[in-house]
Amino acid sequence: MATGEHREETLALLRLSLCDGIGSGTIHSLVEHFGSAREALAASPDALTGVPGVGRRLAEAVRRGPSPADVERELDLMERRQVRLVPCFSEDYPALLRHLDSAAPVLLRVRGRLAEQDRLAIAVVGSRRCSQYGRRRAARMAADLASMGFTVVSGLARGVDSEAHRGALRAGGRTVAVLGQGLARDLPRRRLELALEVADSGAVISELPMHAPPRAENFPPRNRIISGLSLGVVVVEAGRRSGSLITARHAGEQGRQVFAVPGDVDRPGSRGCHQLIRDGAVLVEDARDVVEELGPLSEPLDLPAPEGDQPAPPLRDPRVLALNEREKEVLEAVGPTPVHINEVIEATGQPTSIVASTLLTLEIRGLLRQLSGQRYVRD
Repeated sequence: MATGEHREETLALLRLSLCDGIGSGTIHSLVEHFGSAREALAASPDALTGVPGVGRRLAEAVRRGPSPADVERELDLMERRQVRLVPCFSEDYPALLRHLDSAAPVLLRVRGRLAEQDRLAIAVVGSRRCSQYGRRRAARMAADLASMGFTVVSGLARGVDSEAHRGALRAGGRTVAVLGQGLARDLPRRRLELALEVADSGAVISELPMHAPPRAENFPPRNRIISGLSLGVVVVEAGRRSGSLITARHAGEQGRQVFAVPGDVDRPGSRGCHQLIRDGAVLVEDARDVVEELGPLSEPLDLPAPEGDQPAPPLRDPRVLALNEREKEVLEAVGPTPVHINEVIEATGQPTSIVASTLLTLEIRGLLRQLSGQRYVRD
């Protein structure tokens, strides 16, 4: 799609998103049926009602469209708040989110910057009314994940979400906040300051119009974006009615891994996590537990090189990021061609006992295989 066509189609999607009663799923149906948002806006009411799920009322809303003043107001607010539109057909649109197909937002409003490395993201969510234990665990979990190179995704709510963002920021990592309101809506002072920090190191995003208020019905759809952006969701602390359980449910439906941190059995705020564990969520105590449960990526990911001009090698397995320096050194000495343990000892300069125990650890984690004759090969 040429640049001019790209902009026209993006503006057409924006107009559809501002129509009364039109959600992301309906817009996907319209675009699929007519071939583009522009064609959908130009269609007759009779043609529009031929789209499954579009009745006369929605057809009239599309034909009527938003007023030019509403569109100009939205564009003006985005310009003043340094927000840009990222449509679902853009190369900048998050790859993991695109895999949700018709459940993916057709448009993201983004303040900050989305990056290729956000494909290596973990959501850390939990209760707004969390305990000091929950705050500490969320901050530590996020900091450790960020230190390993993961982007930490959360919802910028008070409590666990805010601590997750702060933990990632303190570790110097990337973090992405997904809001259940428009990006032009005011936030409490402390969360506004946090949102600005998040935008500087990652991104603050919403699928909602800039002036949309934080209504209760906005948060379940927001939660499906949090899980959709992530390889897995870690629930740190949650009561039985916590919105974090909705995020976990979305994660399960999307094929993402669900993790839960156990808590004090006497605290009501732990019961949601314990129920998740009973229902099959993976019990985790720290970031290494999370990463070791993640399987290899279906596609390679090019991470930015930490220093110098040489590109980083493609990463297929997030579990490599959880290794300590000695484990990484031993793993690098084993390639796709079988090598003898003595070759690994020579390459690393480590004692035989250290190399042997490290090879066993790497084998248990599924990163390499032992063959006959004390030979090893990368999986």
